[in-house]
Amino acid sequence: MRLTILSKSVLTIALLIAFSLTLVGLMLERRERAALEVQAIGKLEAQASLLSGEVAAARLEGDAWAHRAATRTKSRVTVIAPDGRVLADSDEPSSRMDNHATRPEVVQALAAGRGHAIRFSRTVNRDLVYFGQVVPQPGGHHLILRLAIPVGEITHGFSRFRRDFLGVALVSL
Repeated sequence: MRLTILSKSVLTIALLIAFSLTLVGLMLERRERAALEVQAIGKLEAQASLLSGEVAAARLEGDAWAHRAATRTKSRVTVIAPDGRVLADSDEPSSRMDNHATRPEVVQALAAGRGHAIRFSRTVNRDLVYFGQVVPQPGGHHLILRLAIPVGEITHGFSRFRRDFLGVALVSL
């Protein structure tokens, strides 16, 4: 079967439109993902600010305090000493956790007062969005309060965006 010039023209235009929509979709996807990550980090930062006044209790109560704080914030809560020792954690017994001194969000927090990272957690075996904040304590000491949420909470809104965009793209095509 031979294609007419009109058929070839329509097919070429349809392919160009599909290609253009794909490029626009990828660009919007990247921007939407970045916006959702910034939003998640902002949420964790606000929660850390609210919890920072209570962090001294974590030194005394340990994991029990972290569990209560996690229930309120719906995030993983960890309190870390400046040397990287985990003093309290909501998901795992802190006494069995590795030293956190080299974790990117902890390094950033110690250097600049705040830090964040999106990375895989070997402790809970999933990708998490982390936010860490230095919390000054009486006597000139400080602790790092770290909160984290699963990346899946971010990608849930992201997958809805992707589905909606694909629907609009198909209708446009």
